[in-house]
Parts: sequence; C-alpha cells; structure tokens
Amino acid sequence: MPRILIVDDEDAARVTLLRILQLEGFEADGVENGNAALQALARLNYDLMLLDLRMPDLSGIQVLEETAFKYPRLKVIILTAHGSFETAVHALRLKVVDYLLKPVSPEVILNSIRQALADDQPGQAGNFVLEQRVRYQAADTPSQGENTLLRLSNGIQIDLMRRVISWNEKTIHLTPNEGKLLGVLLANHALVMRHQELVRMVYGYRLGAEESAKILRPVFSRLNHKLAALPGGDQWIRSVRGSGYVLEIEEQESGVIG
Repeated sequence: MPRILIVDDEDAARVTLLRILQLEGFEADGVENGNAALQALARLNYDLMLLDLRMPDLSGIQVLEETAFKYPRLKVIILTAHGSFETAVHALRLKVVDYLLKPVSPEVILNSIRQALADDQPGQAGNFVLEQRVRYQAADTPSQGENTLLRLSNGIQIDLMRRVISWNEKTIHLTPNEGKLLGVLLANHALVMRHQELVRMVYGYRLGAEESAKILRPVFSRLNHKLAALPGGDQWIRSVRGSGYVLEIEEQESGVIG
C-alpha cells in the first residue's frame, strides 16, 4: 500500500486530509513544517508527498530543493493557497507531478494522487526544457493605439489598461497576469486558446502542453473566483479538457478589443 506524507502547517487542513487518505486505504502521516518533513523522509520510505508552499520555517520550495534529487522516486504534489507562475515553474523543474491551488475538493486531490501513483515514470511531468525567454506584444502593457476598454450590454465595463472590471458599484481589481490573460482571451473571443499559447503570450515562456496546463490552473482558479462576482461571470471562461481555455461572453456595446 502506498505511503503518503502530508506537509502543511494548517492543523485543520492537515488532519482533514490525513483522515480522507486513511479512509481511502492509504498509509498516511502528517507533519506541520518543512524540517519535520525532512526528518520523516529520512526515517521512512514514502511514495508521495503532498506539500504546502508557505510554511514558517522551510518553504515548500526549499523542501523540494532538499529532496528532489535525494529521493528521485518520491512523487510530489504541491497543494497551496499561495500559488504563482514563478513557483509553479520552479516546482515543475524540481519534478513536481501536479500543482493544485486551495481550496480544492477531496475528489480532485485523490484523482491527482491516483494518477501520480499510477505513473510508471516518477517525476516525468517535471522533466521539460525551459527554453529561452521570448517576449510577445500580448505580454506587454497595451500600446496607446490599442483599444483596451470593453463595455457589455448589461453594464459591465472591462478596462484592461487599469486592470479593473466594474459593474454597478462593484469594482474588481486584476493582477497584471490576470489582466494579460483576460486580454488575450478577449482578443480571441470564442476561440480555444491552447495552454502553451497562453503561457507563451502572457508570460513569455515556451513550455510543453502538460506543464503549461498545470501552471495555468491556479491562475485561472483565482481569476474565475473574481469573475464569479459578476452576473454570468462564472460562465465566461471555460476549460476545454486537454486543449486549453475559451472565453465566451455576451455581445459588447462598444470598445472591441483588437
């Protein structure tokens, strides 16, 4: 039976996940910080580690750097509420097999664990080449000649230059990368944008399809959470399984992008 190590400084999250895994028949242990994780890995042979990123002593990335080559058969799944593109790329280069953003359902976690344990090639998902950084116009600040204001018929206004979406008295602020992603999707409205195309256009990196999908998942999770505050916003962006993302919104009144 596979043995799993849970590393999370949040007691409630760690204990809950521990019980879920044990009920599913896994042998599982939980520790509260990075140092405790290193000690546990030195004592026992674990098949998989569920690892938080932000912890008080050693960060999840530091734990990865200590263990990636010391325990080459150990599968690692990142489970964090503080994901970013930079940590995702670094984690994947250290042979992480999945990158999940909290909150995430137990079903998603269990499916990720089962897929990782069924993989006959440990750490394969992280074995990719990060090619030279390439800049694209879509990844830069919109030029002065580019129309970046979009008004929808229901009163929603999207201002990509200011990275603000407003409706009635509600204002949603987007991060720079969220604004870039939304701009690319708006410029390609109703078209499926492949994962690797989005990463290349928004972040300027050339990655494989699988790595790009894992990196984009937490970013779109946060963006969709913000859009859900708008009428119909939770339906704007749809994930197309195995392909990418597509944005479909109602007809705009004015300010068409592009």
